[in-house]
Amino acid sequence: MSYLSHHRVTIMRVLAVLAGLFFVVGTTQQAISPWGSVTLSNTNGVHDSNLHRWSAALAGGPDLGAAAVLFYIAWRPLSSPLVLQWLALAVPIFLAANIPFAGPAVALIAIPIVLVLVAYPRPRTLLDAPWNEGLSIPRLAVGGVIAVALLVEGAIAIAAQIHGGDELAVNYDWASNGEHLINVGLAALLAGMKKPGARALGFMAGAVVAFMGAAAITVPSNPGSWGMLGGVAGIAAGSILIAITAYDLRGKHVLTPS
Repeated sequence: MSYLSHHRVTIMRVLAVLAGLFFVVGTTQQAISPWGSVTLSNTNGVHDSNLHRWSAALAGGPDLGAAAVLFYIAWRPLSSPLVLQWLALAVPIFLAANIPFAGPAVALIAIPIVLVLVAYPRPRTLLDAPWNEGLSIPRLAVGGVIAVALLVEGAIAIAAQIHGGDELAVNYDWASNGEHLINVGLAALLAGMKKPGARALGFMAGAVVAFMGAAAITVPSNPGSWGMLGGVAGIAAGSILIAITAYDLRGKHVLTPS
């Protein structure tokens, strides 16, 4: 590795840690809102904060998951290209879902991740197909089911934001909910790849889905919540993805595309 590349890796490590800390500090209280006092990043139009416990958890939980993979990138900056590809996809999804409703200032939240991507010394690898090193069939099966469910939920949330009319729409929570659901679903789908970083996404997506399942059970009547049955399903699906990802560390059940 050249001196310049080594220097960029060091910068990338630092930026990844700082970005991870940014999300940890900014979203931990939101994530635990179903079990304590409600913490909202945007109180515009809020009349009953208890209606936002689910949305607050859905804003905080996935962001803590993103913080975890950012710390993973800091640990293995050149060994997790799929995680970086997920982040590169997550940023435009975040912007597309939120800017039309919350305004361009919300783009500032994405800057820490963008800086990490800019510092990556091998940017061309981000254009490689995620499946070019093979597929893990068990992870793809479970992650695919989770992805479909979350993408449908995300689309419903975005539609609710477009339709407007309720308190969550005024607060832009539906847009935030949709973006987070879509991005977690994408992580679950990418967990089915064999490319380095896929297992990190599998652990992260599984943990977030299980966490949101627990939040749904705690606040089953909140707008957008999966409810009791959906919460149990979320905990089960997330736990299965984590278990299969851990088992697949043994390197079995891999299909290489022709």
